[in-house]
Amino acid sequence: MLGDLAIAEACGSIGTVIHFGVIRGDDPLQGYRDMIAWLDRTLDRWQGKAKLLLENQAGNHGDAGKTPEEMVQIRSLSAYPDKIGFCLDTCHLFASGEWNGADWADFLKRGSKLRFWEHLAAVHLNDSRYPSGSRRDRHAPIGEGHIGDASFRELLASTEIRRVPIVMETPPEADGTHEKQIARVRKLMSEEDD
Repeated sequence: MLGDLAIAEACGSIGTVIHFGVIRGDDPLQGYRDMIAWLDRTLDRWQGKAKLLLENQAGNHGDAGKTPEEMVQIRSLSAYPDKIGFCLDTCHLFASGEWNGADWADFLKRGSKLRFWEHLAAVHLNDSRYPSGSRRDRHAPIGEGHIGDASFRELLASTEIRRVPIVMETPPEADGTHEKQIARVRKLMSEEDD
């Protein structure tokens, strides 16, 4: 991880995205303690500006890491909270059931109360091959999954999302590019601006 952070720093990147983690065993609290200890051991040795960006999970490997409450709590319990930020993955958020596509305004308010948005550093913009709450982490091209244009339009209009870099992790189109998906995202963003 220190090597990844050094690469991110050398490239001028905001940070390195890491999945929240999987908690094994019978004691979930021990899993969280282990995660915090790992973060602290790693970040104690890191002196650069690039951050570790915790990414929310879809729930396909258990309950850990699906909620903004968990992400905020883990960050606050670390000895190095200023070295930790968040990456919000839209497919994961949808698949976990934390966002059903129609309740974005509620999720925005929830994130604001938690101060989640203050530490959001990146968005992974992905459609979902499976419905909300399926807990299946399978990205779909933008516009070809279950999230839908109206839900993406609302999400993309949010200042909380627009102020950070947005990266697509979707399957490429037949020509190997993402041109049509990028054009679709730009169109969705401009429709909200009208």
